[in-house]
Amino acid sequence: MKPNDCCGLPELERCDADLPDSPQCAPNYHFGMLLGVDDFRAEQGFHVGRLRRHQRLLHGSGVVAGYDVSYQPADQELRVGNGLAVDVLGRDLVLEVPQCVSLPMWWIAHREDEDFADIATPDDATLDLDVIACYSCCLGNPVPAIADPCAGNASDIAYSRVCETVQLRLVRTPAAPAVPAPQPFHLLRLWLGLAQPRRDHLGVVLASDQWLIDRRTALAALPAAQQEIERPVLVREVVARAGAEQPLAPPPDEPDENDLCLTLARLRALRLKLEPDGWKLTLGSLEMGVRDTLLPTALLQQLLATPPFRS
Repeated sequence: MKPNDCCGLPELERCDADLPDSPQCAPNYHFGMLLGVDDFRAEQGFHVGRLRRHQRLLHGSGVVAGYDVSYQPADQELRVGNGLAVDVLGRDLVLEVPQCVSLPMWWIAHREDEDFADIATPDDATLDLDVIACYSCCLGNPVPAIADPCAGNASDIAYSRVCETVQLRLVRTPAAPAVPAPQPFHLLRLWLGLAQPRRDHLGVVLASDQWLIDRRTALAALPAAQQEIERPVLVREVVARAGAEQPLAPPPDEPDENDLCLTLARLRALRLKLEPDGWKLTLGSLEMGVRDTLLPTALLQQLLATPPFRS
């Protein structure tokens, strides 16, 4: 699957660009100020960075809309619809045009890859694959430019646009990590019974979690009328402490770009078998529940106002 065609960019080598992300400072314009490239990038980075920080901290990451994934047995094609998602750095992943790939042709191109070295018979392979969406930033709209006198024989053509786009990939389904990634707002999850207490290397419950366990035990020991008074107070304290634990910015050592991709679907037990009359494919299941989804605020408000579902 090729990246979304943005600003006439068919070549992947142009898609190693970046947009500045610096939300803390904006240029302080004044009369007679001499403006350079750094000033314009600072202006750009201020707005880009603020938007990404907002999305990362207030909304999280996941698919917002679209990105339907389907398998067409007649054509042996995998199709991904257009959509909008947000990655863990708060970057938009917008796919404007639906994409498709022939799974036999994809397998012919990739079966010699290192990731599939353990498959003894590539002409009859069964494997699990993830469909992932990865952020990409591409240069476009080449225009004449004044050549840098120190650039030697460099071309006097420059790209006047930087375009955010998406690369869709098929990758081997990774093994489950030995240690699951920590979930955000742990104390709130612990309060709701969605998480277990955290422990140190000696198996001792961490002080912050023990505080909540003790407060919850004390609350349960109160008379019912007193519990109704104290519970909202404790909930506010739990929410405040859970929020205080959240990091303001991404880790200083940013992970590999591949680790920032979003999983859209999982192909289970995909068998690709080469027979005399061509490739034959069978698919055990296509699962979309592996993706993270971001629900719109208006929908969440409606759900909160709706009586609980009863079977």
